[in-house]
Amino acid sequence: MQTACDRNRESESVPGEKTIIHFPDGIYGFETIKDFILIREDEHGVIWSLRAADSPYPSLVAVDPFLVMRSYRPELKGADLRALGNPAKKDLGFLAVAVIRKKLPDSVVNLKSPIAVSVKKHLGRQVILEDSDYPVRYRLFQSPVKGV
Repeated sequence: MQTACDRNRESESVPGEKTIIHFPDGIYGFETIKDFILIREDEHGVIWSLRAADSPYPSLVAVDPFLVMRSYRPELKGADLRALGNPAKKDLGFLAVAVIRKKLPDSVVNLKSPIAVSVKKHLGRQVILEDSDYPVRYRLFQSPVKGV
């Protein structure tokens, strides 16, 4: 299984490169916004942003969940896979929405409801991993960050 980050690395994307992702159902809390611009923010594909394509708001920070939790193994159900056009596992990427706090060690990511992306079809869907114990608020930094 790849993240959207892995797929973009293979296609030699560079930081700042933009891709439009269509979310037929929107993203939780922003259901009326259907198109988001996915932007790779760093050269390693760890940090991404999702920005509404047609307005300045919302703008979300997302991270590669497999780098946050090495044992992360999201499994999508039939309805979620169908909504994404039934992509092959190798064409399915995941991002976790992050909340970056003023004190960085307090920052969290949502591993329970990742954003799944059909990389080839540019379709996205925020899913709820109902049969998992992944937390909604997982600390981004599991060990103390020095100098913060």
